[in-house]
Amino acid sequence: MNIGRTIRELRQKRGITQEEFSEALGVSVQTVSRWENGVNVPDLSMLPQIAIYFKVTTDYLLGLERNNTMAKLMKTTETFELASKQEAEEMVLKFKGEKFPVLKDYKITAEGGKVILEVTKEFNSELDSMKFN
Repeated sequence: MNIGRTIRELRQKRGITQEEFSEALGVSVQTVSRWENGVNVPDLSMLPQIAIYFKVTTDYLLGLERNNTMAKLMKTTETFELASKQEAEEMVLKFKGEKFPVLKDYKITAEGGKVILEVTKEFNSELDSMKFN
């Protein structure tokens, strides 16, 4: 973990000086310089402020790679027992109208007087680029 290097890279990408960054956070220029040079690290209470300023997560600041630390749900298959084929078709239309996750396949079958709907949905493999508010 090199939070100082990450802060420097984010600051430089934004094209701002240490002075501008320090003013925005209410800390001294020397504090920012010490962070960026690895002499000190930001206080834990500063991490959310820094993350908000750069529009990144605190995990990103800490160098935690999402793809190495979190499992990604890529596809799910769900089975529903419904009263009628019409109800199953209406549910399929609802799933088709959703932007996330994406309906990839479905199958409607009748078993012993019951209507079974099996749907397969895929989640965007680019979850890291999605913005969640």
